[in-house]
Amino acid sequence: MPQQPKERRVYLAGPPYAEEYRRRAEGLVRALGWEPVDPMRRDYRGRTEGNETEIVEGDLTEIAACDAMLAAFTAPDEGTAMEAWYAHTLGKRVVAYTGGTPPHPWTVYVADAICAVLETAVRALADADPGGSVPDEVVDERRG
Repeated sequence: MPQQPKERRVYLAGPPYAEEYRRRAEGLVRALGWEPVDPMRRDYRGRTEGNETEIVEGDLTEIAACDAMLAAFTAPDEGTAMEAWYAHTLGKRVVAYTGGTPPHPWTVYVADAICAVLETAVRALADADPGGSVPDEVVDERRG
């Protein structure tokens, strides 16, 4: 009997207080049939001091266990940048959602796709073939 394909998992990186992004992204990712992995379910807001190792090691473990990353680069955030870099170094697909914010050069470097619209960013996750490519019109919405 053939094995069922495992559900694809997407790490939802983004600033700690981006609740609206997380809510919308979770619904869109689930609609694809993929599992969203939200690190904020381990909520350390207001109590990060003394828990840094637990926070970072938990994030690293979850990123490594995911197939891809959807990263909200709508505002500067050190954690999101570090998470995206780590996913990139592991060869994970990184899709950056900017909300229209011009991407930083480091975001451009680590992202496989850059999208101003969240729905387009999630579609860029879904449009990737097994080799990791995505149609050119989705790769970077800044192109004319």
